[in-house]
Formats: sequence, structure tokens, C-alpha cells
Amino acid sequence: MRDNDGRLWGKFYNDELEIRSLTKADLEKALDILDSSFFLHESVCNACEINLPENTQARAELRELCRITAEDGVSLVAKHVKSGEIVGITFNKIQYIPPKGQESFFIQFRNEHTHSPQARGLMDFMINVDAEKDVFELYKMDALLELMFLATSTKWFHCGVATELTRYTIALARELSQGIGIEEVHSELRAMRPKAVTAIFTSLYSQKAGRSQGFKVINTVPYTRFTYNGVTFDKRINPIHKTSEHVVFLL
Repeated sequence: MRDNDGRLWGKFYNDELEIRSLTKADLEKALDILDSSFFLHESVCNACEINLPENTQARAELRELCRITAEDGVSLVAKHVKSGEIVGITFNKIQYIPPKGQESFFIQFRNEHTHSPQARGLMDFMINVDAEKDVFELYKMDALLELMFLATSTKWFHCGVATELTRYTIALARELSQGIGIEEVHSELRAMRPKAVTAIFTSLYSQKAGRSQGFKVINTVPYTRFTYNGVTFDKRINPIHKTSEHVVFLL
């Protein structure tokens, strides 16, 4: 991850908005999108009560998850060209099969860095959905890029921000699969060549963005199946969002 001047991937919305690689200079403002939008509106955040004002520890722990993830050097931001304001973010993670005896990144983070029941509830959901369809085993691959958290500023809903962040995440992963741009990646991950992009899309809107870019659904998870604090997820989630979709885009 560069200190500043992130790579320009493209412009959209009549060239008012652009997609750039996340930099250290923009990291805190990118994390703020989580507080102002993602934690308040994302389906599983609502199901696990991360959206409630009193659950500040959960939000701090998940900010730390994204801060660590950003160090991989593969996350993207959407910015307003004229003002430089960050209007969207996708925190992307290079995932790989861990060495024998080690846990995967999400399980390690859940066990070592999360203490609030709300953050653990969200992490458990991600871990369980990933485990139901093991992409590494399903497609016989050893590395992939996971589109982990996708968020848009409320002021820029319905302007194509999520779709463009998804589009350029695929472009970034495709380059890495060919060994292009690896100097931007954390030194410990430069040997990894992702064979796919994966995500768990938790709303109709992210699912629509994924379909527009050609993601394949490998598992559909009804919110009635998961429970937090004695209440099934569907009771706290906007009823228009009935399922999560575990998706894959093969490079």
C-alpha cells in the first residue's frame, strides 16, 4: 500500500467519480465510511446489533479488521474527483490455504482480536458461510482475492459506486494472477497468485452489483438460518434482503 497517490483505475458517473487504490493517507477516511454507512446499513451488522450506538467496541474491532486487511495493498476507494472526498470503499483480502497447524485469517482474527459478542457474531457468520462451500477445495486453488467489506457513502447510494468498486476489484485480481502490480502488495503476499475473486454479498444491492460483473452464486444462505442473541437474523434485517449469496468470479 502506497503512502499516497493511489493508482487510478478508472472514472465513472460522468467522470465525477474515480476508483483508486487505497493509500495510507486515505485509510482513516476510508475506515470512517464503515462508521457512517456500513455498520449502520449492512444486513449482518444489523442482525448482530453492530449498528446500535452502544456497541462501540464491536465497531472498533471491525475497523481493526479492515485496518489489517488494508495492509495487503489490494483495497480500493471511490473518490469524488473535484473534492477528493471518499464516497466508497472495498476492503479486499488475499486469502490462501494456511500452513498445516495454522488457522485461516478470519479464524485467527476472530480468536485473537474480537471480544465483543457483536463482532464475533459477524465473524462467525462469515467463517460459517465460507466453510459451507470451500472455494479452495471446490476449484482446486491455493489463493484468491476476497472482496470482504463493500460500502458506499449514504450521499452516493444508487450512483454505481458498488458496481465500479466490484468491477475494478476483478481487474486488480486479474493483474495479480498474472504477476502484474505485485510491488503494490504486502511483501509477504507477493508470491500469491489469486485464481478467483470471492465475496459474501449480503443485500439485494451488492448482489445486483455482483451479477452485473459476472459473479457465479455457489451458495445462497437464508437469514432465517442464523441467530444472534436468540433472534434469527431475518427479524432485524430489512425484509427486502432475505439471503446472503456466496459468490465466485474465476479469473
